[in-house]
Amino acid sequence: MITGNENLLQLAEMSNELILVFEKHGLGSYLKSENLNKIGKYTRLNSLLAAKKIEKSQFIASLNHVLFNAATQQPSSLIQAQQNLHFAAMLPCGLRNPFKEYLESFFTENPDPFNSLNYLIEGNVNHELSYYPLLDGITDSNELPDIIMASDVNNFFHRPFMERFIQKGVFRTYTPYAPNSYLEKIGYADPEGNFTMFTSNMLIMVVDKLKLGDRKIPEKWSDLLAPEFENDIIMRGEENFFCNAVMLPFFKDNGFSAIETLAKNIKSGLHPAEMVKLAGTDKKEGAAVYIMPYFFAKRILNKTAEIVWPQDGAIVSPVFILVKKDKIEEHKFLLDFLMSEDTGNMLSGRYFPSINPEVSHHNFPQTAKWLGWDFLNKQDIGQLKNDMRDVFMKVWNTKTISS
Repeated sequence: MITGNENLLQLAEMSNELILVFEKHGLGSYLKSENLNKIGKYTRLNSLLAAKKIEKSQFIASLNHVLFNAATQQPSSLIQAQQNLHFAAMLPCGLRNPFKEYLESFFTENPDPFNSLNYLIEGNVNHELSYYPLLDGITDSNELPDIIMASDVNNFFHRPFMERFIQKGVFRTYTPYAPNSYLEKIGYADPEGNFTMFTSNMLIMVVDKLKLGDRKIPEKWSDLLAPEFENDIIMRGEENFFCNAVMLPFFKDNGFSAIETLAKNIKSGLHPAEMVKLAGTDKKEGAAVYIMPYFFAKRILNKTAEIVWPQDGAIVSPVFILVKKDKIEEHKFLLDFLMSEDTGNMLSGRYFPSINPEVSHHNFPQTAKWLGWDFLNKQDIGQLKNDMRDVFMKVWNTKTISS
């Protein structure tokens, strides 16, 4: 019997007939293979229905009716074992694969503690427009993994999640040492003791000196708001989504006027891997300035592309861990490994700073630009992101139409 606690992947495996109920309510796409591979294991039915404001009892009753009347399905096989997801990681693209290999190597070397660990490691970009919005509808902490690792200023910082879980003390910071001064000097650690700040995706500029011409190389982030960079900057984004990790610091420093100017000055939104191939080439799709993660910038081979670490600091796009406080002892072995010097060196070697105090940060210039906890706690982050998007897209769509 379906209760609503099942994840979408479990429902899809029960019977193909269930998709008819999903399609009737406009949710058919969630049971398609491409979405199941991305969010099926993360997303419980209750969370999806809450996020979509669909009445739960009738929907679940319809599913059970279809399930028990399916000619090819016997009721005795419908009750499936519920396996909680112990550890879920949604990481920046430059970190996902090396972290997965590193973690699974550790599991292979230490099989006994992890034989029954149910985990999933994904790229963050897969979930910005899919899984993260569903967090606003979750009301029961049992629907959340024991340990969550996530990236960027996403829905974990939105008011629904903050009020239901963060402010209720469901999670507790796990740092078995005084954090490394490299990030701690900017106040990276959560003073309230809820988020464990793990690492950061450091966002910097790359300047194509040929396309820049006689213009001065930008030295700080506000330089990108100058009129001479109109339609000549590329940042991470796509058709109707642009990186909040970039826009939030611009808003904090200069308000909505900065978001309007960014919309004028941004030429296009691309994945950082696409920027690596484009920067320093003579292709017309390129631009004078790229805003991208440090990891990707270090992969650019073209000599005319120059990395610029802004004077006011690389933008710190957070990578954090949320640990349920009543699960800390159960997963202490894994947590100690995640916070270890070895893990820190793995991160640093891939241009992601570590908070472990034994890790050297010689790969990183000293300045970093962090939004700060005062800003994150006082702002309605979810509403602010919506407002920024509206302001940005109003200018962006006008520019697109005129061109």
